[in-house]
Amino acid sequence: MRLLKLLCLLFLSINFSSIYGQSQKNDSINSLLDSIYETDQKIRYELIDLQNKGKIQPGELKEIFVKMTKIDSMNLIEINSLLNNYGWPENLSFQRNQTIFLVIQHSDLETQQKYLPVIRKAVEQGKTLPSNLAILEDRISIREGKKQIYGSQIYVDSKTDKKYVEPLEDPETVDERRAKVGLPTMSEYLKQTNQMEWSLEQYYKDLPKIERILKQNQKRN
Repeated sequence: MRLLKLLCLLFLSINFSSIYGQSQKNDSINSLLDSIYETDQKIRYELIDLQNKGKIQPGELKEIFVKMTKIDSMNLIEINSLLNNYGWPENLSFQRNQTIFLVIQHSDLETQQKYLPVIRKAVEQGKTLPSNLAILEDRISIREGKKQIYGSQIYVDSKTDKKYVEPLEDPETVDERRAKVGLPTMSEYLKQTNQMEWSLEQYYKDLPKIERILKQNQKRN
């Protein structure tokens, strides 16, 4: 009987230690993601504030982009470490889940290509949103010189401030594809995020110009 009690106490001790260790790990991951989210968003709100003021001095814009690049690089190091050590964590809040996606979305093409299968698997496991995968696929496609699938990528001409929907595969059925991944219609999306109107006629009218601009940009890069 005494031996049985000792074994039970040992089991409870080991089990409590395991639970406590897991709780500490979860707290550490949550704290890290909260910190990353704050820095990721803060610098982007600074940019939005500058843009809302109207005319931006070239020096101001350059300074904030340099700062943003540095912050994004530091955040990516943390997310790389997190995913390499633990994979995509379980039971994250919506914001913490989105933080991982945002850091990857704000990274370079090579990193996005690297993590595309990781996000695809996370979607299959119900750990992140299908819309995240769709947006990342669009971003990669445009960067690779291909057409986007879901219409999430918008180009802003720095000279005229005019906004364009970047080249789309089969634009007539884009809303059907968007609905399947939980994205709003093109009309709703463009109005809410870019103060634009969606028009197939205007899209086709603008297409030769935006294709020309993107080709010129790719040559410079």
